[in-house]
Amino acid sequence: MAMEFAIKRPPRADDSYQLGGVMAANLFYVALGAVLGGLLRFLTAHYASGLPRPHGFPLGTLLVNVLGSFIVGYVLTWSTDHSHDRWRLFAATGFCGAFTTFSAFAYESMGYWREGKPLWFAANVLLNNVLCMAAVIAGISAHRNSA
Repeated sequence: MAMEFAIKRPPRADDSYQLGGVMAANLFYVALGAVLGGLLRFLTAHYASGLPRPHGFPLGTLLVNVLGSFIVGYVLTWSTDHSHDRWRLFAATGFCGAFTTFSAFAYESMGYWREGKPLWFAANVLLNNVLCMAAVIAGISAHRNSA
């Protein structure tokens, strides 16, 4: 079962790879999701910065990565017949693409490594990976239980 952020289906005769038709609609859904995901990412980071941060641990990054992983797990299990392509493009590619923060996670992890804090480096890597994988599984389960 392959789950793709960007839809990978054979092109149809009505698909347009110019700014028109299906491609324009797909770009709109991705862009709208990205704007909303980016805004929510900013707000989450802003409000998470007020939370207690033991030893400066990046809780905001962990939070958006876990929430985004749950959303991806839920959204990408909807259907395999591409009947929800636009919703997948909006939610998984656009929203989660802008909302989750793998680049921030990688940078923050390497910061611990550079500072000689291998335990914090390992904790950040393990927590983000284990919790995000668990969140994907939880999202898949939530979708299957709601169907």
